[in-house]
Amino acid sequence: MSEVLRCPTCRTPWRGVTICPRCGSDLTAIMRVAMKAWELREAARSALCAGDRPAQALALARAACRLHATRQGQRLLALALVAAGQMADGHELMEQPPTPHE
Repeated sequence: MSEVLRCPTCRTPWRGVTICPRCGSDLTAIMRVAMKAWELREAARSALCAGDRPAQALALARAACRLHATRQGQRLLALALVAAGQMADGHELMEQPPTPHE
């Protein structure tokens, strides 16, 4: 995961622990969601690399973005859109600015 995750309560950068050292919030659920999004992105990459599963790659990339939007995830989704034959949508997505929490 390339982007800095933050505590949703106090916005302190995540330091790889389940309890925020600043405010004491439990970050376990957020860590699980971020990890699931990463796993979905990896599966989408594999489907794209296989070359014959663009619909599966698109579904996986969309699911990952719904869980945890990242700039790299947005780029992966754009690539999956292009691979699935949705060129205009892929190009439009690449032209969008990065997500606000980056």
